[in-house]
Amino acid sequence: MTRVHRSLLLLAVAVATVLGLTVSPAQASFTAQARTTVDASTLTVAPVTNPSTAGTRCSTTYTYSQWNNTWYASRTLHARVSWSPSTTRGVTGYQLTAVFRDGSTFPLATVGPGTTSLTQDVDGSYADQGIRVRITTLTSYGWTSAPAQTGAVTC
Repeated sequence: MTRVHRSLLLLAVAVATVLGLTVSPAQASFTAQARTTVDASTLTVAPVTNPSTAGTRCSTTYTYSQWNNTWYASRTLHARVSWSPSTTRGVTGYQLTAVFRDGSTFPLATVGPGTTSLTQDVDGSYADQGIRVRITTLTSYGWTSAPAQTGAVTC
């Protein structure tokens, strides 16, 4: 094969390749379809139920002072809060917060998922302040429930 023949053959192959790529339409087509439905509901964390202060009581202790010959009385509030646990999966515990009449709050305790009550002894003057206890469900994925709240803690 001579140099001229090789050049003409190479030119013919190149022209055929270019024409074959640009002139002929694509032979593949896409006709398959798939449909699905998406449920975009909102997941919520269930709060505890039946928050209660049943079992709360007060006691008074009298102390005699020989120094000034006087009796002193001190009252103790034995506060008890209980609840039925949240039904949500992944509960890691409960946050208990005291809520005062003016809306201010004070953290009381964080308890584990198997705990359904808390008892604390505090100064008896708190029994007259209308304090309620807010119980918030905590989860392993960082979400919390809308808090459940007890009635006022009184004697």
